[in-house]
Amino acid sequence: MKASARSDRLSLSERLGLLIHRQLDRRLSRFGVWVMRRTRGALAGRFKVHALVLTVVGRKSGRSRSVVLQYFPDRDGFIVVATNDGGRTNPAWYLNLVASGGGDVEVAGRRIAVRANEMPGGEAATWWARILDVAPEYERYTRAAGRPFPIVRLTPLAPVALP
Repeated sequence: MKASARSDRLSLSERLGLLIHRQLDRRLSRFGVWVMRRTRGALAGRFKVHALVLTVVGRKSGRSRSVVLQYFPDRDGFIVVATNDGGRTNPAWYLNLVASGGGDVEVAGRRIAVRANEMPGGEAATWWARILDVAPEYERYTRAAGRPFPIVRLTPLAPVALP
């Protein structure tokens, strides 16, 4: 086996960490949304992370679904990445977002209607480098998933002063 292929593998502790992270995300997702709404995102700010609540309509159920996501500020919107915690498939929120074309985000207690646009290759590559500068742990997701992640720009439908 080549050394480079070996370096692409996750260590046992990294695999275990991702497994725990995925399980906590699944089991505590509703609680995370509640905390984000209750604190208006202040708790995420204490960890120096930008987080939002994304609400989209389920493509199969037709029901509103909300999830907490880390975002990366853009001049007039929010950049999110469909990592699925390093899973081999895209997350449900992403599939719902693609199907609906948009949704609502809650940031700092404000609800904002947004349009979703997946970034094309070159722009996505540029943003991926910027994302890794801010959140280097995303590199581990790449090694775990073995797939490129969709990077999505969420653009407000009406002009707003973003936090």
